[in-house]
Amino acid sequence: MIRNMKFSPISLNSFFVLLLVALFSACSSSDDPEAPIGGNDDDIGATDDDPTPIEPENRTTGFVFIGTTTSGSALVEYVEELPTGTIDISGGTDFPRFFPTSVAENALFLPRPDESPGFSKYVVNADGELEEEGVIVTVDPTSFRMAVRDAEMGVFQDRATSDVITVFNPTTFEVTGTIDMTAGFVPDDIGQRYQRFMFRGDDVFAPVRGNINGESFPSFIVHQANLATNTFVGDTQRDGNGVSQIVSLNSFGQSLVDEAGNFYLADAGNINGEGVFARLNRVNAGSNEIDPTYVFEPVRVLNPANIFLPTFSDFTYISNGRAIARVNAETPQEAIDIVTAAGGVQNLSDEQIQQILGILFTAESAVWCELDVNALTVTPIQGIPALGIFAGGTVFSSDGEFYLPVATAAENGYYRYNPSTGAAEKAFEVTGAGLSGVFNIANTN
Repeated sequence: MIRNMKFSPISLNSFFVLLLVALFSACSSSDDPEAPIGGNDDDIGATDDDPTPIEPENRTTGFVFIGTTTSGSALVEYVEELPTGTIDISGGTDFPRFFPTSVAENALFLPRPDESPGFSKYVVNADGELEEEGVIVTVDPTSFRMAVRDAEMGVFQDRATSDVITVFNPTTFEVTGTIDMTAGFVPDDIGQRYQRFMFRGDDVFAPVRGNINGESFPSFIVHQANLATNTFVGDTQRDGNGVSQIVSLNSFGQSLVDEAGNFYLADAGNINGEGVFARLNRVNAGSNEIDPTYVFEPVRVLNPANIFLPTFSDFTYISNGRAIARVNAETPQEAIDIVTAAGGVQNLSDEQIQQILGILFTAESAVWCELDVNALTVTPIQGIPALGIFAGGTVFSSDGEFYLPVATAAENGYYRYNPSTGAAEKAFEVTGAGLSGVFNIANTN
């Protein structure tokens, strides 16, 4: 139950600028799973007509499970079919890290798992094992953002040259060009880091933050380039009104363009007491500018009284004006009690601030919702328990259904959501590691 606060929401929200800065500063064709795809054992090897051995093909279907160990490393496990009960990934391959930022053409694209500077392309070979198929080295070891549009086009940023977007071919995993982005607006003319790359046809949109310390700006600023000409197109922004933590909240994958060609960009909002909540922004078809008349603030719609961490995440467009997202739904009472006992946020000690940060990070106060991007409504999906707004997991789809992660104190798994019926049910539980994500290699995200 949500209770109204007894002190000024302006002072409370001013405090949570600091909190958000801290929180945001991460089928085989054979019945035999070991048999190579593309034919039986008799098809492999030299033939009378061609002495060249036939290489077995990589897997084109299946799912890659990723979990986080207690030591912080990543366990990665490939399976041909989704489990129906529980899957134990404790026997998966152990990497120092494994954080895919795109899936395309049956491959995973990610910062190099051994923590070396650059990006890797991973495939699942005929034996069902993860295999590194290519590497692109960067100068800056902290470069982290790569995205793939299709088999021919992808982009990344080497943070050593922050005003450049690098273009590459995802099939060959070779650099093919660069785009000079120096004309893009950044407050104080500092170097930018691109939080994400998102595609609309030949356009690529990239929300910015400061490159060195992840500086945030009063507005949600987005640079745009054209991939047909490798040129800077312009920038657009959603105006804020004060120092804020306005950053991109779109989930892994694309799924951001509706049937009419409208393009959606989610941001975390300006939580400084000025009343600018996290918002879903729209760039209308045929335009390059954020539409200032389109105002959709899912948290405010779901619960106008929730001014405590009013954010949402994992926005994914489905079809026919419908999308899904997890939306913070209520104010954690424990945090309110601490602030009330202190007599306001201005009286909080460092220890109390750390207590509140811990509560916010772990509070199971968010719910998975269906969003209507035209009617501007937010409807909780029934049958899925509440969870933390920052809980682990990635959204993925399979056979027309969407799988939504639920990592809580009681559960560590996925719920299956059918957009045709609006029904949701528990799909499977993951054991052996904390939930980081599941990726369908048959998808292009």
